[in-house]
Amino acid sequence: MAAANVLEGHPVFIQSRHIACYLPAKDEFETLHIIKMIWKARKHCYLPVLSGQDENALQFAAYDEGDALRLNRYQIQEPVNTGRSRPPQELDLVITPLLAFDSQGGRLGMGGGFYDRTFAFLHSKMNRTPKLIGLAFSSQEAEELPSDTWDIRLDGVLTEKALISFS
Repeated sequence: MAAANVLEGHPVFIQSRHIACYLPAKDEFETLHIIKMIWKARKHCYLPVLSGQDENALQFAAYDEGDALRLNRYQIQEPVNTGRSRPPQELDLVITPLLAFDSQGGRLGMGGGFYDRTFAFLHSKMNRTPKLIGLAFSSQEAEELPSDTWDIRLDGVLTEKALISFS
C-alpha cells in the first residue's frame, strides 16, 4: 500500500493513461493496491500475457475488475480475454517485476528476458515511452548488476519508500 501511495502523487503516474502492471508470482512485490489505484483514477490497466503471436515477447491485455484470469506456463495469472490488447509502444507506463535493481537502472528479472525482448525498441528511441518502472522492496537494491547489450534499463524503481528516478 505504501508503494501505491508513493506512485499516486508522482507525475509519471498522473500523466499516464495506459498503464501496464503485473500480478505477482511467488515472492514478488504485491501489486493489488497499485492495480486498484489505476482503476480508481479511471486509467486503463493492462497485464502481460505470454500466449500470443510471439511467445518470446509479451503482449499487454486490458484488465478490469472481475475479468477472468488463467495460469500461464510459468504459473502466473494473466487475462483470458486478450482481444483488448495494447501494443507495448502505445503504453505510457509499465510497472515491471524484478528480483534486484541497481542505481544505474539495471534490472535482474526471472531470467526469461521477456521484458528486454518486448521493449527492445527503446534502445533506438530518443523519447523513452513507455516509462519502465521496476517494483521492489528497497532491500532488493544491489550495488551493481551485470549488464548485457540487450538489457533494457529501467527509468526508475518504485519501493515502499520512494520512486527512485534513473533518468
